[in-house]
Amino acid sequence: MKKFLEEEILFPKKIGWIPYFWLIFLIPVLSDLVTMPLKKQVIILFLLLLFLKAYREGYESNKWAIWYVIIQLSISVSYQFLGMTGLFIFTAWQIGFLSLRRDRFYLFLGVYYAFCFINIVSTTLWLVQGDAQSIGSLLIVLLFAIFSPLVSRSMNESIYRTTQLNRENKRLEALIRKEERERIARDLHDNLGQSFSIITLKTELAQKLLAKQPEKVSQELTEIAQISRNNLQLVRQIVNGLENRSIAKALLEEEKLLSAASIYLSTEGEEIAENWPIELQTIFASCIKEAFTNIIRHSKAQFVQCVFRQSNQYYELSIHDNGIGFLTIDPTSHGLSGMMARMKEKNGIFDIINGDGTKLHFKIPLEEERER
Repeated sequence: MKKFLEEEILFPKKIGWIPYFWLIFLIPVLSDLVTMPLKKQVIILFLLLLFLKAYREGYESNKWAIWYVIIQLSISVSYQFLGMTGLFIFTAWQIGFLSLRRDRFYLFLGVYYAFCFINIVSTTLWLVQGDAQSIGSLLIVLLFAIFSPLVSRSMNESIYRTTQLNRENKRLEALIRKEERERIARDLHDNLGQSFSIITLKTELAQKLLAKQPEKVSQELTEIAQISRNNLQLVRQIVNGLENRSIAKALLEEEKLLSAASIYLSTEGEEIAENWPIELQTIFASCIKEAFTNIIRHSKAQFVQCVFRQSNQYYELSIHDNGIGFLTIDPTSHGLSGMMARMKEKNGIFDIINGDGTKLHFKIPLEEERER
């Protein structure tokens, strides 16, 4: 039963919810049936079921798709003569959402426009009879019919580009994780692997010397201890490297959270920050995380901008949102105190400007300035 529903009744999952949305417009069609004779009801319901089947199959984008579109349009024209609301809107939006090459899209569009023309002309000749108000309504319908497939096509391409960008971002994240794992593996293999081999050899040598030349065992154990300390220091360096976060990575992660909260992120000078020392990038990345967390929780903002600048004296970051701002600023709060502590650690400056939203300004002196 489930397989039958998926293959014959429900729309393909790749299309999403759009086809189901347009089914709402069947409500006026069904409501008009109540006052009609039984025979006419049967004919209209049969045509409607045939239309829905063609509508469903038309989303498969196979070689028969053009014929399913023609069936839909033929039934739409027939509905007009039966005194029912036309169904052109369904086909118009379907054509735009089909994955078609440009030449195929124009073919479908041409067929659609041909049936629209037939429908408009026939309706005018048979029903309007020169009534100015009806002609005006037909002109509105005609304009809607002409532009609907084009609007639908534009929306479909926009959705495709957004989906493609999200996929590329996920692939980029996966690639970054893979490269990071490979780098750690190389560090461990090239450094720790060699050191543990030396420790093993020296331990075996010490065991042999213990029986023959015990006075030399102490020197070997001293060297083993020194190698172990060096390895411990190396492990700490690797761990510290893992804890470092680039600004680009922080923005990539945090933008997803902002997007989930319907907050748009804009950046300026992001390429400048890519060349900043990784230690400082880690500090700024932490400040970005804290600031964005506060914006999501408290600001009620719709927009936030990050501006990166570098002068002869400072690395600078400004974060400005268009929210409600602070009613009172509590410097002892966890988020603000954490950002202040990070700036103080590098002799930096942290300013909060409250008004027209909230602006956070971070400045860390260049290395030569901090050494003065």
